[in-house]
Amino acid sequence: MKRSITTVLVGAALLMAGAVAAPMAAAADDRIEPDPQIAAMLEAVPGGVVLDAYNAVWPELDMEMTVEPARPSGLAERSSVTALSSVGACASGKVCAFSLSGTNGSKLSWGTCNTSFPVGTFTVRSIADARSSGYAQAKYGTTVRATAYAGGWKNVYGSVSRITCVS
Repeated sequence: MKRSITTVLVGAALLMAGAVAAPMAAAADDRIEPDPQIAAMLEAVPGGVVLDAYNAVWPELDMEMTVEPARPSGLAERSSVTALSSVGACASGKVCAFSLSGTNGSKLSWGTCNTSFPVGTFTVRSIADARSSGYAQAKYGTTVRATAYAGGWKNVYGSVSRITCVS
């Protein structure tokens, strides 16, 4: 009898501890600290929503930002298994800007076209157009820095203020 009472009391204590810990864990999730690159873009381009420390979206612009987490030196690059119609790390149907050449690094991507998108403080070093037609351009004011045609990508040299997408 004593053993079953002890078991019930221990079980109840564990349930109470779990009930108290769950809301505390949920409250911690509400305080996501975004990567500094995402924080800077949120200031430069209003309307963004932080998904986690390395991802944010701007629903009205159909824009997403993904930041590569820093990895300890000596670790190999992650493998890049992508869909057949993607271009590098740019998913099929999207136009993307990358912080490094060769479609590497942090990424901004858009799912809509026939418009011009601000890049805020994001440093653009390559662009990709993973659509079946049209082209994307990296521009600084009216100066075209690079043009990526459908299914292709280009490295970008110089400052960029906007990405323009044409069907």
